[in-house]
Amino acid sequence: MSVAEKLRQNPLFAGAGEEAIREVARVAVAYQYAPGEVLLTQDRGGELLHLLTSGAVRISRLGSGQLERTVSELYAPDLVGETALLLGGERSATVTATMPTTTLALHRPHLEVIARRDPTLLWNLASILAQRVCDLNDELIAAGHSTDAALVHVVSGLYAQRLKAGLADAHILPLGYAELMERMATSRETVSRSLKRFQTRGLLSMNDGRLHLLQPDALVAFDPEGD
Repeated sequence: MSVAEKLRQNPLFAGAGEEAIREVARVAVAYQYAPGEVLLTQDRGGELLHLLTSGAVRISRLGSGQLERTVSELYAPDLVGETALLLGGERSATVTATMPTTTLALHRPHLEVIARRDPTLLWNLASILAQRVCDLNDELIAAGHSTDAALVHVVSGLYAQRLKAGLADAHILPLGYAELMERMATSRETVSRSLKRFQTRGLLSMNDGRLHLLQPDALVAFDPEGD
């Protein structure tokens, strides 16, 4: 697959003109990352936008007490590094590859020039940022309601990412007890009780340290408040 074809798959270039895509293909730099390798580091400056062309990454942040918390997972085709790129400040999170991952990196000066020629890129970037803000709001609301609501939010969000990436095993999530405890900010006992409630309903199961969604659509639509 050519660089231009990879770019067309990325949401940043939805509806973008061929001239913009050709220019980005000309200046973008290809990177490869092994599992566990860091693409971007929190609190460090940076003016580089990574367009994921294959693989997946974990977004994490250091909070109080220097405890690292996973915020989300992203799968190709997607992008990371947009916040620092736009604001010109430090990175708000650390981005780590969770599987072999390739990216096309774009420097801020190049993006500025290309976006002036094709404003579609700015609209797409604004749409991506708005969706991420909505996702964060949903997470905060879910966490404030109940453990079950928080679990549904974490699971459905990751499932949606894997579906979008076209993974054949999208319903098998790389989430064990440790990952769920971290994402839901709660104890193993609390996670275990919540999982048991969903297992009893036949919605999911935990096998070999991974979460299997037995009825993905039903789980995503599940309303803990209305149960």
